[in-house]
Amino acid sequence: MKRILTVVLALSLVALFVMPALAEVQNVKLSGDITIRGVMRDNYATTGSGAGRTISGTPFQEADSRDWYNTIATLSVDADLTDNVAANLKIGNERDWQDAADSMTVSVYSAYVALKELLYSPLTLKAGRMPIQLADGLIIGDGVTNETLLGSDYSKTVEFDTIHGILDYDPLTLILGVLKLSDRSQATSDDVDGYLLDAIYKLGDDMNTVLDAYLVAAHYSAPTTTTGPGTGTLGLNASTDASDVYALAATVTLNPVEDLAAKVGIGYQFGDAQSVLTGTDRDLKAYSLDLGLDYAIENEYSPKVGVKYVYRSGDDQDGTGDYKGWLAMFENQTNGIIFDPNTNTNSIALTGSLVPMDRLTVGLEWWWYNQAKKLAAQTTNNSTKKDAGTELDLYAKYQYTEDVSMGLSLAWLFPGDYYRTSYDETAFQAMAELGVQF
Repeated sequence: MKRILTVVLALSLVALFVMPALAEVQNVKLSGDITIRGVMRDNYATTGSGAGRTISGTPFQEADSRDWYNTIATLSVDADLTDNVAANLKIGNERDWQDAADSMTVSVYSAYVALKELLYSPLTLKAGRMPIQLADGLIIGDGVTNETLLGSDYSKTVEFDTIHGILDYDPLTLILGVLKLSDRSQATSDDVDGYLLDAIYKLGDDMNTVLDAYLVAAHYSAPTTTTGPGTGTLGLNASTDASDVYALAATVTLNPVEDLAAKVGIGYQFGDAQSVLTGTDRDLKAYSLDLGLDYAIENEYSPKVGVKYVYRSGDDQDGTGDYKGWLAMFENQTNGIIFDPNTNTNSIALTGSLVPMDRLTVGLEWWWYNQAKKLAAQTTNNSTKKDAGTELDLYAKYQYTEDVSMGLSLAWLFPGDYYRTSYDETAFQAMAELGVQF
């Protein structure tokens, strides 16, 4: 009897502690999505996504077509706890069909806590693993580049491990924080740390002008031994000396006239760079420019037309002086389905879309790609010419219901004179997808 009484008292004490904690949960929201894709690629393959995305192996050689299917499923829990406290947990599985290695792998996409009105009302603190994108994703947007999917371009793992504060002084918002980009071994100097300061100002004028200016710093303790995401984008890993990269950028979006949307983005990178050939220190000085116009025409089919210009500086490749090649870092932009360059590019695109019937949108992008800097000497794959090629992207998206969407995209890349014979075959991708959100 004494033993039973002891157990009952213990359970009662547990209940006293647990019940108030459960009562503090104000609201719980459960959501998720499932995306199924079928992909066929001809004459090319890619590895990684975001900043780590590259045309893998030897580019655009004649090869048998490769087709595969994959499924990405995520489940997210958002909980409102006591006043001004919220938490998020998102898990998911990404796998190619019949890939035993990924079939049972469940990853944590995000896990963070948000504390609103911390210390005083304008401040919100967020800590944990979560998605972050500054402006249009030029510098910060994709924090993971080691996905294993065959079509890892479309992976949803983009989160960062971060602690940052958000100060809301409407119409000004300030974001200040740190990012932990790599810390793989206690005994190895392989840390990559990031720091960000972002200022977003809404002018409140008739043109809906928004200015987003930010500074990002990344400190690489030892580029040679660093294995974390984003390190490959430096491409300068011959030295064990620490390297510091800074990126200062600003984006302005506005509607100068009715139905016309415009974007202007500029970026400047500076800091330390290290030569692949000699291991000697070099100063980093690189530039970027983004221009975009989109015009919506009043018509029953809702047509839109647009133009884009993308510039990322390239290095002189003489191994001396300033290193001028733009470092993609942790970017999350898409400038073409197949080619999608993120450095040494001077490219322009024409875009268009319309809604031919209810819930169906069709569109296209036509890209002209050029190298910003030509190669100093010819290689097995590439010439010293700047013409990188053209790309045609077609897409259609049908919103079957509020929760279900279907899509089809086709893309052709026609390599230019930059690619030498036998490495200039036309690349092709066809992708169909079915998505459900709940």
